[in-house]
Amino acid sequence: MAEGANFAPNLANNPSIFEVSASEVLDNLIYPAFSKIFDYIGLRLNIHVNGTTFSEDLSPAVTFALQYFYLRQRGGSFGESFYGLQRTTTLNEDQISNRKKFLSATLLTLLPYLERKLRQRSTQHEASQWEEYLIKAFHAYNAAKAVNTFLYIAKYSVCHSPILRFLGLKLRYPSKEHREDRASFMILKFLEMMAFFLQFIQWWYSNKQRHKIGGLQNPDAIRKSKLDELHIPKTGICPICLMKISNPTACAVSGYVFCWKCIANQIKHKKKCPVTGYPISIEDLVRIYEN
Repeated sequence: MAEGANFAPNLANNPSIFEVSASEVLDNLIYPAFSKIFDYIGLRLNIHVNGTTFSEDLSPAVTFALQYFYLRQRGGSFGESFYGLQRTTTLNEDQISNRKKFLSATLLTLLPYLERKLRQRSTQHEASQWEEYLIKAFHAYNAAKAVNTFLYIAKYSVCHSPILRFLGLKLRYPSKEHREDRASFMILKFLEMMAFFLQFIQWWYSNKQRHKIGGLQNPDAIRKSKLDELHIPKTGICPICLMKISNPTACAVSGYVFCWKCIANQIKHKKKCPVTGYPISIEDLVRIYEN
């Protein structure tokens, strides 16, 4: 009976699944939003090794710094702190150690970054066999996360995430109000205001992609006298290599079908449809499966 009485307050202190899910969504917006900002201003880290230049995105480093700063100051990630949540140990609800703060920030940054990169390589048909295995591992992790979330909703689990379970942590409401010095308070408030800006960046980009095709002007009708000058290939022939299409891939902007390697190489160097001249990106390509 006493055990049940001790367990009830713990459950009462657990945040709802809506707050937990909202904090995860906000955390997942940080990396892609920073990535879009840095791509827009052309800010990248160039590393020179043995005459070879490697260009890497700065977003993961900035995301890690932001998450670690919030974990040190508030005991929770950026999204968790925004919704008034805090990470504590599962058993005693104590504050987490600096080591677990560092691990939490690393996993909050590394897992979304790896999953995003792997999915991009898979979409571009560039993923190796071990990368395909990692993608399947992420599928298994997401399935385990769904099961864990169901157990959390049903009150059979005190943490909603397999990662938190692995770290021996859970989310709860803070028992007392955080008190920071004035400088830290101003920085945290400024970063929390950025949450709305991050959501706007993500919305603007997705909205731009959704209306990308609709915003293009329809091309003028081709006169019959100009058909011979355009040398439009026959059906089943790639407009680039003029050979039989291999791994047919359609361009969602123009509707033409090309060989995958041909159109991927075209986008890499010119970033426009070779037939219509419309600007296109790798996301505009749709693989066509004949069977």
